[in-house]
Amino acid sequence: PDVPNCVSCHGLHNTEDPRTTKFRNNVPLLCAKCHTNKDIMEKYGISTEVLATYVADYHGTTVTLFEHNSPVLPTNKPVCIDCHGIHNISKPDDPETGIALKKNLLVRCQRCHPDASAGFPDAWMSHYIASPEKFPLVFYVNLFYKLMIPGVIGGMLIFVISDFTRRIINRRKGASH
Repeated sequence: PDVPNCVSCHGLHNTEDPRTTKFRNNVPLLCAKCHTNKDIMEKYGISTEVLATYVADYHGTTVTLFEHNSPVLPTNKPVCIDCHGIHNISKPDDPETGIALKKNLLVRCQRCHPDASAGFPDAWMSHYIASPEKFPLVFYVNLFYKLMIPGVIGGMLIFVISDFTRRIINRRKGASH
């Protein structure tokens, strides 16, 4: 009962033409209606982080920015259907078409990146959030920057405030002598 049908994507009374730019640009939000629903996704062991990880990824960030700046222009960046298919969506671990298998993922990547080599898919984190278990290098680099940037800016702010305070104190001392 949770499998999408025609109406799930195309609407009932206000059917939108799937060939339009607006429809294509809205595909991530359309897919997210179900894929961010915990009740549905928990039953099948599917992550509800797909939209968040897509938007955080290069492709999703670009599509999101593009959508805000030029909503009527078609994006040339992939949306969900470019990697997962439209009406022939298969399980990620399907041996013939599943993109969880590197050889299948590489074929999908090569549609837009024809020069992609066998190691190309390794740069993509899929729909996972970096953690010490999954993509530890990315996790620790992010952690480093989350600590370093506030530390540097905070340290500079403390320095500027203390320098400004010291200058005011020195001026007042100089004016009173």
